[in-house]
Formats: sequence, structure tokens, C-alpha cells
Amino acid sequence: MHSNKIIEAIKERRSIFKFKDEEVSKDSVDTILEAGRWAPSYANLQPWKFVVIRDKEIQDQLCKIAEKITIFREGLEEAPVVIAVASNQDKDPSHFVEAGAVATQNMALAAHSLGLSSYWIGLFDIDKEKKSAEKEAKEVLDLPEDYRLISLLPVGKADHERTSERDELEEMVIRK
Repeated sequence: MHSNKIIEAIKERRSIFKFKDEEVSKDSVDTILEAGRWAPSYANLQPWKFVVIRDKEIQDQLCKIAEKITIFREGLEEAPVVIAVASNQDKDPSHFVEAGAVATQNMALAAHSLGLSSYWIGLFDIDKEKKSAEKEAKEVLDLPEDYRLISLLPVGKADHERTSERDELEEMVIRK
């Protein structure tokens, strides 16, 4: 099997939930956002918006909201920066979720390439329930109605290391 820098970065990246109390530079954030900007999207519609959050009050509000849907939220309060990924469902009604997901993945890999860590909090509510975490977080972030909140990506210097195993490739591949 071939190996290269991209494959190694994908294999090495891990979800980190605890961050050091160290600032993430604007240049690093802009590099991460640039990776999101270059994510693929259906017909190159680029339906996303990225919200960069450094305000601790907003992060605390988002943490309380995320508490409803995940146990993995501690880092949301302590991360030096959180990037919210939203997609315009009117601009790309068939693929806005995938566009937001792949932009999030690009940004997580870019953060890793800069020696930073992140983890993904999925907020998208497929049923659009009135009291959903997505709806509440959209209100906190003041996102327009036509945007759906796909994810939150806390980013910072890791305060711990993680390892994980993967199932064997042959267990998940069907070859015809």
C-alpha cells in the first residue's frame, strides 16, 4: 500500500478534547479556513460560511447547547478558537450537508498539519426540530435562516494524546 504525507496526516489525526491555554494565531486560523474554502462542493457552489469564535461567552453558550447532544464538549469551553461550519441549504439543496462535512474535515486536517488539534461536534438536525441544538446554536451565532449549522470545530494545542485502532480494511471493503 502506498504512503504519502496526506495519507500519514489522515492516519495521525485524532479527535482531541482538551486543549492547552495557548493562543492560536490569526495566520493559523486563516490557513485552516483556507483549507475549508478549498473543499469540494457540488457544481463548485461553495455553499458554506465559517464563523470564527474566540468569545468565551459564546463558547460557553455553545457548550451548554452541545451538552444536549454529546458528552464530548469539554474542549468547547477551553479551546482558543472554535470554527462553526454552516451551509446554505437554498444555494445547494441536495448536497449542503456533504459540503459542510467535507469542509470541516479539510479544516481538521489543516489544523493537524499545523501542529494543532481539533474535534468535530456535529449539530446538524435532519428533522429540524424546534428545540434542536442546531437551532439554538444558530440563534447564538446569528446565522441567517437559509443556513444550516453542520458542525463546530474546536481548535487548539493538544493537552493530551490519543490513539485509536481501525477495523481491518478487508472488513469494510466489498470488491466486485
